[in-house]
Amino acid sequence: MKKLIFLSILVIFSVSSFAFELPNRSIFIEGSASVSAHRTFFMTNFRMEASAMGFTVASTRAEAGYTFRFDVQPYSDEYDPSIRFIVLITLTYNETDQEMVSFGWPFAEIDDMYEYNQFVFYRAAVLIPGISESDIENLLASGGGGRARRGAADQGEWKFNWLYVRASLDYPISFYLNPDSAIWGPAPPAETVKVHNRILPAPGLTIGLEVMFLDFLSLEVNAQVIMGNLVSSVNLSDFNLSVGAELKYIFRLNNIMFQPYGTFIYHLMSSTAFAESDGFPSFSFGGGIQIGVRGPGSGIFFLNVNYLTSFDGVKIKNDYGPTHPNPDFIGFDRFVVGLGFGFKYGFLSRN
Repeated sequence: MKKLIFLSILVIFSVSSFAFELPNRSIFIEGSASVSAHRTFFMTNFRMEASAMGFTVASTRAEAGYTFRFDVQPYSDEYDPSIRFIVLITLTYNETDQEMVSFGWPFAEIDDMYEYNQFVFYRAAVLIPGISESDIENLLASGGGGRARRGAADQGEWKFNWLYVRASLDYPISFYLNPDSAIWGPAPPAETVKVHNRILPAPGLTIGLEVMFLDFLSLEVNAQVIMGNLVSSVNLSDFNLSVGAELKYIFRLNNIMFQPYGTFIYHLMSSTAFAESDGFPSFSFGGGIQIGVRGPGSGIFFLNVNYLTSFDGVKIKNDYGPTHPNPDFIGFDRFVVGLGFGFKYGFLSRN
């Protein structure tokens, strides 16, 4: 159960100043935070709540009847070690510069506050003359505040789903390194020529299914097709097929999500440019990072960067022609730097 800590509550009303006039319905919202993303988050959501409650959100303090201020600070709770921050709230009546209310709300992660922003704002705003608990109940019943709350929640839903379907266009760049190998003519002792290193990019496509089994951890299984022989040319009639798994750690900010991951790839089919039996490794492994931003609905546009290697090298068919046909296969060490851009869509919200 969420624990609420009120640091202090001080209510000072001057009844006579509101006795014969309608209360001022304008409010100025300002705030600070030790983490810049926290300030952006609360500023956006508290403005939404104020508008939903019928306030005019003023651009300056001088234009407003009240000032709603928040300050987000690091915080620890001896009874709940998960608590890391607290948002301190004050409401001030600008005409007399009197502080009407002051309290604090602790939280663990910024996304936890999607559920409580509405209550935190109303807990302060209810003390403004002309606003009562029954007004709030009517507002919620009519859907005004509810819409604001759901709108705020929807902003974070793209980062919290049980299941994501993913597709991406990839551009893996294969590096083939050959430290000592050489090729020679039809029969020794023919002149030997050193084999050069090779770098070859090729287009690819990946589709996958990602399960977010914990708030901070997900597992994706996928299949990838890379076109070309990966050695000397991009031939669309030649392709490489593999399946893989990625274990991702999830780090969220307000408008961006980082997912560093480790990956394991099993190669089902490789290009005809490699030796048929042991010419290409059975599996590769490595890691990378996926950087996502919000897309339409529960969708995420993402940039993917990764690195792959393997314990075994590759054996490539000798393609130097009749002048240097020996040996039949040339050995290389291989690693891959991959780039990709894609989209994934989430289903089944965890909230």
